[in-house]
Amino acid sequence: MLTGGEAPVFIPTKGKRARVIDIAPETVALLRTHKADQARIKLQHRPHYHDHGLVFAKEWRAEGRRQDGLPLGINNIGEREFATLIAATEVPEITVHGLRHTCASLLLAAGVTSKVVQERLGHRKIETT
Repeated sequence: MLTGGEAPVFIPTKGKRARVIDIAPETVALLRTHKADQARIKLQHRPHYHDHGLVFAKEWRAEGRRQDGLPLGINNIGEREFATLIAATEVPEITVHGLRHTCASLLLAAGVTSKVVQERLGHRKIETT
């Protein structure tokens, strides 16, 4: 666990290569709004903010220390935050990783080609997709 003084270690993706993923204009607008909100938080907590250039980061106080800007723990994403979102939307329970499979299924059902879905998921082989 990071206590604020250490820099987080970011590991490469499983495939060890970066890729561009197309997203809807509505998603871009939401991310821009989120980025503006983050900028305000950074300014408000400037002396304590740990800026690692993350899209989603901690924004709270823990154990008497500022945690702003540090990476979210996998339990926060996978268990707490995501579970809250699932409950609020009243959709069947699914894991964060299951979203990849759901995305692929929905894209294929919508008529998107297997090649595009393969690229979206970052699979090297179409058989994996």
